[in-house]
Amino acid sequence: MGTDPIPPPTVDWRPGVKSDPALALFRVARPYVWALPVLVVLGIVASLAEGLGIGLLIPALDAVLESDQRGGEGAFGSLMQRVGEQIPSDYALPVLGLAIVALVAIKTGILVLEAVVSTRIASSITHDLRVSLARQFLDVGMAYHARVDQGRLVNILDNQTWRASEALRSLSLLIGCSCTVFVFSILLFLLSWKMALIALATAIPVTLLIRFLSLRAKSHGERLVTTYSTMVGRVMEMLSAMRTIRLFGREPDEAERFDRSAYEVKQSHIRSDTLVAILPPVAELMYLPVFIAVLIYALQAGTGIPTVLAFLLVLYRLQSPLKMANTARVNLSNLAEGVAEIERILDRSDKPYLTSGSMQLGAGWEGIELEDVGFRYEEGSDLVLKGVSFRIPRGTRTAIVGGSGAGKSTITNLLCRFYDPTEGTIRVDRTPLPEVDLADWRSRIAFAGQDAELLTGSIAWNIRYGNPDAAIGEVRRAAALACAAEFIEELPSGYDTPVGTRGLTLSGGQRQRIALARALLRRPELLILDEATNAVDPPTERKILRAILRELSGDTTIVLVTHRPIGLRHMDQIVVFEEGRVTQVGSPDELGSVPGALNRLFRAPDGAGAVAAANVLDPTRLP
Repeated sequence: MGTDPIPPPTVDWRPGVKSDPALALFRVARPYVWALPVLVVLGIVASLAEGLGIGLLIPALDAVLESDQRGGEGAFGSLMQRVGEQIPSDYALPVLGLAIVALVAIKTGILVLEAVVSTRIASSITHDLRVSLARQFLDVGMAYHARVDQGRLVNILDNQTWRASEALRSLSLLIGCSCTVFVFSILLFLLSWKMALIALATAIPVTLLIRFLSLRAKSHGERLVTTYSTMVGRVMEMLSAMRTIRLFGREPDEAERFDRSAYEVKQSHIRSDTLVAILPPVAELMYLPVFIAVLIYALQAGTGIPTVLAFLLVLYRLQSPLKMANTARVNLSNLAEGVAEIERILDRSDKPYLTSGSMQLGAGWEGIELEDVGFRYEEGSDLVLKGVSFRIPRGTRTAIVGGSGAGKSTITNLLCRFYDPTEGTIRVDRTPLPEVDLADWRSRIAFAGQDAELLTGSIAWNIRYGNPDAAIGEVRRAAALACAAEFIEELPSGYDTPVGTRGLTLSGGQRQRIALARALLRRPELLILDEATNAVDPPTERKILRAILRELSGDTTIVLVTHRPIGLRHMDQIVVFEEGRVTQVGSPDELGSVPGALNRLFRAPDGAGAVAAANVLDPTRLP
């Protein structure tokens, strides 16, 4: 049974679930579930402290007013009045004032603690999301990276995780405000259930408005995610194609394309942020009829002044958490698409993954065999390899040649196990490659290709990338074998010279030689060179191949993928590809002496013979 080569994301995410953003956030917050009841308790205690402080205003007002104005109404008002009666009248106001101040201080302290807890949770979960996304990018199969917009992935890792953090803060705010609304609503009913029902009835239009704005905010949030991803994709494309853009003088056109994308983001931000900004003042205006209705009823019913004032104060204080809760709800709707986008990326049910086998090869593997291998990159597309069969014995030198699009690089992708065959089998000895431990297999391989992928860092760090513990002497030797030492030592900082973003401070040939040195430093059992020196001049290319063939002998298996004849004469076998099929397999002498694809590829006369084949395959033979 295979296991994933990289551990799955740390966030506990149920694949395929598409639901309310609050529920999605609860799933993300699972490692911190302990904090949710803590936030609820803190919210309730803070609300009770404020509610009790407001309630103590009833006996305080009774102490100020004459005795004929005394008389709390409702269960809560009566309770507060009895509390006041326990205090000697000479000390009532100072004691009640100090109690109110203490309760306000307690509430403030709890709110500070609540803010600290929610901020730490939001920051921690954002970190976890970013780490999980990065692991997902590393874990998911190459087929996914080949078809997905890389700008979208960068946007999700950068912008959408931040928006998820904002959503988490909104959720924390919603929890705290909901606790306050719950406590204050109970206090209102305990003060006067009739006035509470009137306030509830007149608040219905505000609720309907919030519902409408939430739906609008969700729609604008989805549009914002789409436009932002497009803009990031434009930036990545522009930076990666800077030479082409300047060569063809397309800077104004690219600036205009980016301007259109940035303008769409701006408009989406305006629509989204405007909805959030207008909600508090509009809601405050719509709450005004609620106060008027309550006051009219209190005057008609002859409700006592302390009770009316306490009720109105609780009702007024209820506005703030209601507005913040409503704003948090709109924010959650606005940020919902960002959370959903992260959910879609972390969902493992709809993405390709390569599983690792458990077989350890040891030191005695004898060869690689491809048997009737077929492959397509996309489901439903045509096969790019069709019935490919040949063997690569260990310690031999095999050249894979063919024209552009013949399927040569696809073979290297399969040998490196970036993909598995669609049809047929690749075996190492008698073991199918998917059954071999993936980390063990790749530890035996080194690869250098025409697209020399360098990472931001120094030249020495890039060469050491496949062998981090290598000494500087080994780094220098690998660079010398790749004919890179001379130009490296001429640089101002030598091996400590930064290569720049994607190595763009170096020429194409220099990048290829550094990538080749990286592969050679690994001392691999299988070395795959896929057009690894096509940006180097022919004399230097022959020098590099001569050094490699001299240095790597014995157990090192070399696979040379090329469309040029240099070095073919010194291969043990040549495999010729045409349109995804193997059309010839044999030694240089065998293939050079017969008509066929190899001679057609290099424009040699068919049947030129073994002696002529030497010149066909390598006009300037390697010593």
